[in-house]
Amino acid sequence: MINFRFHVVSIVAVFLALALGVVMGSTVIDRAIVASLRSRIDRVEANADAQRAENRALRGELDARARYVETSAPFAVTGRLTGTSLAVVAEPAVGDDALNNLVDLGRRAGATVGGVLRVTDAWYDDARADALRQAAGVDVRGPRAIRDAAWVTLAERLAAGVAADPQSDPLARMVDAGFLRYRAVDGAPTPPPAFPAAWPGAGARVLYATHTIPGPVAPQAERAAAHAEAFAASGMPTVVADEHVDADGAPARGAVLANARDDEQLRPRISTVDDLDLVDGRVAALLAAADLGRGVNGRFGYGAGVSGPVPEWWAP
Repeated sequence: MINFRFHVVSIVAVFLALALGVVMGSTVIDRAIVASLRSRIDRVEANADAQRAENRALRGELDARARYVETSAPFAVTGRLTGTSLAVVAEPAVGDDALNNLVDLGRRAGATVGGVLRVTDAWYDDARADALRQAAGVDVRGPRAIRDAAWVTLAERLAAGVAADPQSDPLARMVDAGFLRYRAVDGAPTPPPAFPAAWPGAGARVLYATHTIPGPVAPQAERAAAHAEAFAASGMPTVVADEHVDADGAPARGAVLANARDDEQLRPRISTVDDLDLVDGRVAALLAAADLGRGVNGRFGYGAGVSGPVPEWWAP
């Protein structure tokens, strides 16, 4: 017969077994969880170390490639523009480093590069549109129409190569009024009264440098195409080169050149380069300028719609 004492002993035994199982189970499970987590952490650390090592190796390769491109750039362009005059015209945000390197390489290519003409922010200031109209000597109304007409005047003056009348040179007037800034390559900015009436010289080719600005791409693309059209319409062999910038909200590489690059009427008369921010692009721009002298154009760089990073080699 099962008595009360047996019941008590049985219940106590059950609870003791349950407590012992909980203690042992929790200890074993905790150890298993800890071991699993430690194993995962070890794997993550090992992967991170491997990734860091791979990144260091890739950075080393990129640095070596950049040094090679920079060192070989002068050899790539030497003699390609011998006997030509090159007019470098740059938008306000284009970097000085890119322009200085471009000028150095242009001279190595044999071109005469007397100075750089930079558009100032005043050109795009609606409040100063009437002053621009007077300086350019155009007879239109409205800020945008004035800017467009003034740019055509600029292109025609550059195509002429020399002022017909140094006393009424529209280019000198626009420099004097602060809409353009001329910098002699071998010295400080030239004061307006000393602006060279014979710049850029007869038969010059123009290298028009734009700069990608974070924001809507359409106005930038329209401006680049309109300016390129004015240069091409004046008869100047024209290379449009964009200094791309990687920043939040910035258009993709080459997007600023899309209108000029894809226009069926303009496309055959110009060349485009979408990587003026790289030494690669400065070499491509100068080689493209050389190609224009023999009636060959193209689209170069690393963005959409290009035919390759640089023009095809040809024997001088």
